[in-house]
Amino acid sequence: MTTVHRLGLGLLGAGVLALGLAVPAGAHITSDKDSVPAGEFTSVTLTVPHGCEESPTSALAVQIPESILNAAPQVVAGWDAETTITPLDEPVESAHGDPVTERVSEITWTAEAGNELPPHSRQEFTIGFQAPEEVGERLYFKIVKTCPDGATDWIEETEDGAEEPEHPAPFVDVVAAGADGHGSEEAEADEPAEATATEPVAANADGSDDDGGSSDGLAIGGLVLGVLGLAAGGTALLKTRSTD
Repeated sequence: MTTVHRLGLGLLGAGVLALGLAVPAGAHITSDKDSVPAGEFTSVTLTVPHGCEESPTSALAVQIPESILNAAPQVVAGWDAETTITPLDEPVESAHGDPVTERVSEITWTAEAGNELPPHSRQEFTIGFQAPEEVGERLYFKIVKTCPDGATDWIEETEDGAEEPEHPAPFVDVVAAGADGHGSEEAEADEPAEATATEPVAANADGSDDDGGSSDGLAIGGLVLGVLGLAAGGTALLKTRSTD
């Protein structure tokens, strides 16, 4: 085998390994942040990375955690948003001192005809709400994604230290006000947010998308491995020359 062939195979192997690590194992529905400040008005943006296999997403139903008393959907162009109201077992006091007897328990976005989310695109859906006061609480936004040819339930809870489930629900943790809220913003949740032009964005060729920034880290890891592959190839070249 020639020196050129040895070097080429070394670089090819490193490149294949880097590419394999840089591709996420699966594209999940993700949140734009991992924590929200206790008691403050904030929002969570959920990114849906693709449809059901080759079928487009036609509806998205998001279950609102029970400890959130008020929530409102952001208007998404081409999608109708509806809220499900559920009476509370006992009235509670709102942030303004008024009695609250019911809450939004679910928000459903349904695509208008021709605006379904293509299987290799992504769409963002934002929910405004007031975070509960309990620091340390984990808020799971369990989601049922409906397609013309099937549905996927993203409702499994992720436990710290345990293996991630196949279809995890996106979540945020409630932290003390003033702590790092990872981009949380004060936004009144009493009224739906203003409409924004949120057009579907093309995902990767295989229909996958970023999982909470994991692909960035994997890409960097792949780049490092690529550099190591180059170094290994150079070493092999020097050894071959020394023996020729």
